[in-house]
Amino acid sequence: MSRTPHDTPTDASAEEGEVMLDGPDGLAMSLTPNAADASAAAIRQAADLARKQKPTAQPKPGHD
Repeated sequence: MSRTPHDTPTDASAEEGEVMLDGPDGLAMSLTPNAADASAAAIRQAADLARKQKPTAQPKPGHD
């Protein structure tokens, strides 16, 4: 991966039946509840795998 990973988590909220995401570098998107559930599961699985790997880049400070 060529970009420096962020150390700031993405915020999530629920508005009018949608899951709203707000994160670093201007990340903003909405998902259906089903898409949010599937995304959360995929992110959890990838995070578990990434913890077992050797990092290649230092995270950006948490002030994003």
